[in-house]
Amino acid sequence: MKPIATVGVVGAGTMGSAIAQHFVMKGLPVILVDQKQEFLDRGVGYMRDSLGEALQRGLIDQQGFDDILGRLNCTTDQAELAKADLVVEAIFENLEVKKSLFAELEKVVSAECILASNTSSFLISEIAADLKTPERVVGVHYFYHAAKNKLVELIPGKKSAPEIVSALENFYTFYDKTPILVKDAPGFAVNRFFVPWLNEAARLYEEGCGSIAFIDQVACDVFGVGMGPFALMNATGVPIAMHAADGLAGELGAFYAPAKILCQQVEAKQDWNVEDTGLLNNGSDQVDVVTRRLVGASLGVAAQMVDEDVVDATNTDLGARAGLRWPVGPFELLEKLGASQVKEMVESVFSTWDLPLPACLADAAQAQKLQLNWVTTEVVGETGFIILDLPDRMNPLGEQVMAQLDTCVDELNARNDIKRIFIHGKGKAFIAGADIKFFLDAIDAGDLDRIQSFTEFGQQVLNKIAASDKTTCAYLDGLALGGGLELALACDYRIGTRKSVLAFPETGIGIYPGLGGTQRASRLIGTARAKQLIASGQFINAKKAYAFGLVDAEIDPLFDWRELAELKLDKPQAGRSEESPEEAAFAEFNGDFDHPLLNREGFEKQAKGIRRKAPIALKMAMDLIDQGASLDLQDGLQLELKGLKTIFATQDARTGLSSILSGQKPNYVGK
Repeated sequence: MKPIATVGVVGAGTMGSAIAQHFVMKGLPVILVDQKQEFLDRGVGYMRDSLGEALQRGLIDQQGFDDILGRLNCTTDQAELAKADLVVEAIFENLEVKKSLFAELEKVVSAECILASNTSSFLISEIAADLKTPERVVGVHYFYHAAKNKLVELIPGKKSAPEIVSALENFYTFYDKTPILVKDAPGFAVNRFFVPWLNEAARLYEEGCGSIAFIDQVACDVFGVGMGPFALMNATGVPIAMHAADGLAGELGAFYAPAKILCQQVEAKQDWNVEDTGLLNNGSDQVDVVTRRLVGASLGVAAQMVDEDVVDATNTDLGARAGLRWPVGPFELLEKLGASQVKEMVESVFSTWDLPLPACLADAAQAQKLQLNWVTTEVVGETGFIILDLPDRMNPLGEQVMAQLDTCVDELNARNDIKRIFIHGKGKAFIAGADIKFFLDAIDAGDLDRIQSFTEFGQQVLNKIAASDKTTCAYLDGLALGGGLELALACDYRIGTRKSVLAFPETGIGIYPGLGGTQRASRLIGTARAKQLIASGQFINAKKAYAFGLVDAEIDPLFDWRELAELKLDKPQAGRSEESPEEAAFAEFNGDFDHPLLNREGFEKQAKGIRRKAPIALKMAMDLIDQGASLDLQDGLQLELKGLKTIFATQDARTGLSSILSGQKPNYVGK
């Protein structure tokens, strides 16, 4: 496939201009086309307003602002699109107009150019039906605001070439979007279950099941969202919700039809009065009614989609989190509420509309379709890959992820047809550490045994990686923090890129590395540098990590991580440099704030940072490095495990871990 170097966008409206903005912000030249100059001027105005907010917040400077807009070429001449490698259509929703446009584009663009539609209303196969080259047409459904929202639904038509779909998946991932693959079906994936959620809320209000404010609050409580359905409709446009529901009803039946009160609201050209608590029944008995209806409608449709193979459960949840910013997707919520309870809720809603219960909810044998696969494997030639797929959460190590990682390690270790195993995390992080909420939940429940068991199991999994008869390698194309870096240390090789950021931040959040960090780091890069990294929590790039001996090579970020199958692995720690005197001085550091190291002339800035760490955690981490130095690795790892309950029982541990979620600086008291 020819690399995508220049992008064309047709349609300079709210969505088209935002799509163009995303690409120019990522450094790509964009040709923005519309019928009239005034439409282009308005679109550029949208972009200027959006970028102006980034300028005011200090996210970009004036030079960056000018450079971004400098990559934009606005024109009314479609012939300019001959220079594009990808053209995204973002015009208004009219099937015949879209088909006509694509017929025109087919004559203008190069033979290698990919054609994409941002439609939310029509099947991609319908749009491409009359084209000479329907194989290069793919759906790329964006979500508002397209420059900021990570989600893109990739929708192959019946004749879309698989290599083009794969190329777009890699392209969007490389440029910081979160693509999910969806079958060419009405509503695609996210709108298919989200619009019924909105519509069911309107029906509940229409039927007198609660005030607008009450229904919104129940929705926020049950789904964990910041805005309820009525507030969301106000934010995105009440007419959009009605038209989306009407479009789904035309394809899928009466259940999806917009509520009468929703149509009346649009006809009156009014937003919902989300402040009005009204005189309707808002009692506690109604909480169950609203919960059952909202869960039954949205999770029932989500299960329908899985039954129909429109999208799998994992990508459904990713779409909800990345596109709607729900904290959990439909199927993680199902696990939380309980499958049997959700089944009853769906049945009660669906039976009203004579809809069958989705098989994955009705049949235990089909229930495995609802499994969330956050860690998966793939084999390319003689190379096996383990892929962590929670990009929006930075691939945290929690109980489910660790269990799935263990299964994947066993699966690839058992294969005789592969010689290497690469571990890769999707998104901006390899692994950004452990699941902080898991730790806090266990601490608050007084269940430190849960943390102990998780960490013991985690060490067993990492030991399997370290003992594998395959050559193992961590591809650190992003954040590798805490537990993520510890996992990487268990591999034979670590490969970095310019996106790599490595750190042991544990002592800054009240704990110490417990998955081998104090033991494997010191054995790999020496006691002094291990202490320096763990005591300071310093974030280092691939270049410095290469000099330290933490990574064995630095390469350019790959468009397709499968290219790693062709990567030659050279001598480990090939770039390791000699320790500087300052680094060497860390060898004697014992974690005390009054240690001579922290009072050295010229060391004031580093000392100030170290003194902000949790004192108990810092002292324990340094002790673990010193005590483990004379031990066998496995005995050293046992030392880490022995101190876990002690460190997690401290007030400082809860303070530090909580600071990650609150965003506030921790104040440690040494208790």
